[in-house]
This record gives sequence, structure tokens and C-alpha cells, in this order.
Amino acid sequence: VTSLQFERMWSASGPTMGHLVRPSDEKEPKKIAWLQCVGSRDTHPGSKGYCSSVCCTYAIKEAVVAVEHANDGLGAAIFYIDIRTHGKDFERYMNRAETESGVRFVKSRISSITPVEDSGNLLLRYVDETGRRIEEEFDIVVLSVGLCMPESAAILGKMLGIEFNEHGYPATSSFYPVKSSVQGVYVCGAYESPKDIPQSVVD
Repeated sequence: VTSLQFERMWSASGPTMGHLVRPSDEKEPKKIAWLQCVGSRDTHPGSKGYCSSVCCTYAIKEAVVAVEHANDGLGAAIFYIDIRTHGKDFERYMNRAETESGVRFVKSRISSITPVEDSGNLLLRYVDETGRRIEEEFDIVVLSVGLCMPESAAILGKMLGIEFNEHGYPATSSFYPVKSSVQGVYVCGAYESPKDIPQSVVD
């Protein structure tokens, strides 16, 4: 599932009324994996070469809440290239997730995800930071997908005549982060670049 689908799963107004169950068979999961940088920080053509800045923190939040929601214990693992928890106390939040909630952080590269026959589980094959090749089964795999400019929002910007950068966001500068290329037109929040709510409010 994507991170957004997972958010809806444990929401009280979501499709499962806040119960953490696997969508395919409504089985309560025992192990969940979060995969970071899905579609982000990738230099291949058509991919997004930038960090979306919010994915690491929301994955940690989802893992902590999932552990709290589990009735009979839950193994939560976050697979990452490197964790980017920039923001006030976000690093402390990550440390608490590891020490108090038991969230496992695995620095690794995922080589494949394969369905396991009959069980409905998913087999992750990865190489850890020591170079070991490891196989591990999970009930659910959550994809931490990056942010990008919606097509409708890009059309609005083009109607106003503003310039866009190579990532598809309005071209701004470090000294004028909300000033677009058109006089009197300002951009802020996630329209200017991927960012969280506090930074959007600052903009």
C-alpha cells in the first residue's frame, strides 16, 4: 500500500474504521515494513531526483501509531537510504520511536519484493549496510512515496506565466523563497517545493 492508503487504514473515518488490517484478507498484521524514497531521489529519466522532505517523518509517525494500534504486538521496520528528519525535535522523535516503540531502522537497498504463495505475505530481499544479503517476510509493505506538483496546479502557474525549475516547481531563490518570476505573484507552501505544514505556515 502507499503511505496515504495506510494513513486511511487506521483513521477512524477510514475504510476499516481505524482497525489495522491487511486490505487483501483483513488479517491483522504482525510485521510491517516501510520503504523510503519510493519515486524520490532517483536520477533515472522520469523519476524525481529530489528529497520530498516529509516522508521520513511521516513514516516514523505511521510506524509508531501502528505499534500503538496493534492488539498483540507488531514488528515495525523502516528501510532507508538515509533518514532525513529535519525540523525541530524531529530527530528526538525518531530516537524515541526506536527506543520506546521498538521501531527498527534498517539502512539498506531493497533489490526485490516478491509475493509469498498462499500466505499473502511479501518477501523483501535487501542488502544491509554490512553487505549481507537478507530475505525477510512482512504482512504489509508501505511505500513512502514522494511529493510532486499536481498537473492542475502546474497549469495554473503556466497561466500566470511563472517559470518552473527542472523539478517542476516554481523557480525561486534562497534569498526570495516565495517570489516567483512574475512581479506580484508569490508562491508558498508545497506549491513552492515539497515541505511540511509548519514550513508552509512560515512561507
